[in-house]
Amino acid sequence: MPPKTIKNAIKDMLEDLGETQLKKFRSQLLDRREEPRVRRRAVEGKDIFDISDVLVSTFTEPGALKVSLEILREIDCNEEADRLAKETSGGSSTAGSSN
Repeated sequence: MPPKTIKNAIKDMLEDLGETQLKKFRSQLLDRREEPRVRRRAVEGKDIFDISDVLVSTFTEPGALKVSLEILREIDCNEEADRLAKETSGGSSTAGSSN
């Protein structure tokens, strides 16, 4: 089975997060200091479809993947990060796991 598109993989990952984890993800996304930055109104109170759209439109698909992996690791969602990396790269990912 070919890897999922990055946008679909991010959406699926967000669906798998619990409510608290999703709040942490959203909070970390807003707290990022690197440009481009995400505005609060773009994600506050939004569902997972809107958040995945914001990620991809703000960072492009490869950038959205990188940002998502970083945030997942920051909020201790390492299993979700590993699964997201695997689903988007066919299992050959080291993104975010060693720098």
